[in-house]
Amino acid sequence: MLALGLALLLASAATEASPDSEAEACLRTDERGEQFPICFDPGDGLLLGTGLRVRDGERAQSLRAGVLIRTGRTSRSKGTPWFNSHRLLGVEAWGGEQRGLIATAYDGTLRRHLEEGFILLPTARPVRIPFPFDVTLAPRLGHLERRVWEGPGWTLETARVGLLVDPVRAETGRMWLGVGPAASHTLRHSPDGDEHTVSPFTTLMLDTGLESADGLWALHASGLAGWSLGFEGGTYFRARAEAGLERVLFAVQDQPVVLQVSGAYVHRDAGLARGSEWTAGAGLAVRAFSARW
Repeated sequence: MLALGLALLLASAATEASPDSEAEACLRTDERGEQFPICFDPGDGLLLGTGLRVRDGERAQSLRAGVLIRTGRTSRSKGTPWFNSHRLLGVEAWGGEQRGLIATAYDGTLRRHLEEGFILLPTARPVRIPFPFDVTLAPRLGHLERRVWEGPGWTLETARVGLLVDPVRAETGRMWLGVGPAASHTLRHSPDGDEHTVSPFTTLMLDTGLESADGLWALHASGLAGWSLGFEGGTYFRARAEAGLERVLFAVQDQPVVLQVSGAYVHRDAGLARGSEWTAGAGLAVRAFSARW
């Protein structure tokens, strides 16, 4: 089923249509002559969900919530538009013996699509060099992780920003591939004291995604790998990889209900002890007030 969904996602994303034809294709008319949507924006709405979370073999029930806002969907007749995705007040909590909480104040990607990109060299005779990439700013603020089973303490990534280039340069907000360096600061607080680490653009970041033209399928993957420096001295290598797949199952009063499947691996960056672990999850979520494609 997963393979079939990915195949349908790739096939639908490869087919481009004009904005007017897309709008018409996303509406149906019932027997009373009233129109209703059959397409939904995966990056927009009030997200509320529940599911099962597995960490290193330990299962637990989880709850998720957050606010998704997206601006910009197509670049046709707009010159140099921005494709922006904002994720606000994201929270995931889980119970069980290893209960915990992850909360993020803000996480976003801001991609500028250029019809013709150039780098200007302001010499005596100015020169323009072709720059065949879109440029993406990927900030994240206030990412808190609390693991009750580790005892008193928490981990807070106060800020992170990625400066990414996108060689795909898609003319819609439904496909992207951003790669580039990232900088961050993390504070680990425990009864033994505070530990500060920074990554001054010594980490490589990946952010990529693909969505079907109707928004019913969405695939997203991200990763980090690089070195962090401790304020008290010491350098260590860390890495993270995450991937998630969404499928709209049905809609209630035009509000989509989504099946979500995800997996992640963390190397020397999990919790207060900076451990390594894997997690997987599956569940259902509703995107209330979701925008239509």
